[in-house]
Amino acid sequence: MRFSIRTLFYQLFIDPILSRLHGSVLDGVTRMDRVLDIACGTGALALALAEKAVHVTGIDLNEESITAARMSARRRGTSNVLFEVRDASDLSCYGDNSFDVALTSMAVHQFDADLAMKILSEMKRIAYRVVVVDYNHHMPAGWGRRVAWGIERVAGGEHYRNFRIYMKKGGMHYFAREAGIKVKSEVMRGGGVFVIIKG
Repeated sequence: MRFSIRTLFYQLFIDPILSRLHGSVLDGVTRMDRVLDIACGTGALALALAEKAVHVTGIDLNEESITAARMSARRRGTSNVLFEVRDASDLSCYGDNSFDVALTSMAVHQFDADLAMKILSEMKRIAYRVVVVDYNHHMPAGWGRRVAWGIERVAGGEHYRNFRIYMKKGGMHYFAREAGIKVKSEVMRGGGVFVIIKG
């Protein structure tokens, strides 16, 4: 199957950049954990998690991304990961505490604020622990901040509008608080451009 420019761009450029954040996300995941990766994209983080957790489910609305993730899992021979095309706005198929960990990486800033709140609230319901990776609201001045804002500006349209709202409201600290997620730890990465929140 041939993939679009968007999928290839993510696999060749975005996934390697974000892989530097994965170490902090993997900390605390144990061999007994069942993990849900929401908006998993091409599956890079889910596959890294599968090396530590007993089972990982990765969901994304983009069918092409899920196909790419499944192909990567087959190539690696990873059998403890399931990739599904599923809309993150409806997690009702999962019961309370179905997972030990629910996480999402670099997705909250892309969502409409109300949708982001709904997804985070549902993550809290379906898992004992919540992990969110996204842009830090208080990015220090410098090249990292300029690159981050530049990437979001290029994405344009609704994506860029949602990013600006995310930043204006106060980033992940605002969304976690409003969704009732008690932050137990947070780590800055990428020179303060990214924040990893665990609740």
